[in-house]
Amino acid sequence: MVVHSHVFFLTRDPRSVPVARHRVRTHIVSWGVLLDEDARLALDTVTSELVTNAVQHSDRPMVTVAVYVSVRLRRALVEVYDGSTALPRPRHADTEAESGRGLELVECLAVAHGVERTERGKRVWAELALPEQPVTRRHLLAIPRRAVRAALRLLPRPGRSPMRPPYEPGGTRPRAAL
Repeated sequence: MVVHSHVFFLTRDPRSVPVARHRVRTHIVSWGVLLDEDARLALDTVTSELVTNAVQHSDRPMVTVAVYVSVRLRRALVEVYDGSTALPRPRHADTEAESGRGLELVECLAVAHGVERTERGKRVWAELALPEQPVTRRHLLAIPRRAVRAALRLLPRPGRSPMRPPYEPGGTRPRAAL
């Protein structure tokens, strides 16, 4: 299975949030993944929330962002590493509050999400669903067996017309030739 991946570093600065959004989306699109409006919105929102939390709560000067994509499984994984050992916890935000809803958004938009401590802080991650991808020549070349199977299905089999079913309805299946 082909999994695309990219890791990059950002300074712990609020201006890094839009940079992270742009870089994650750009890498996913460069791998040939088509994003519909819903997937793009979910990807941008989740990336923003994870990086914003890291920027606000870390005490180290750098934040690490990793993105992994499996086109076959139609999944994207966004991970953010920071130097803080404090695990994020959901808050109840007042209706007038300008913050405090990030983890709720991630929970609503992600297929799965989580957090775990690392040797140097923590890793916060979210897995997102990707839309159905068309099969392209690039995908077929990446998985040669799939290309061969697809080509064989298009060829007529010896000894029978491509328009005739392999057995007559109500009849018996023909025996395989030895």
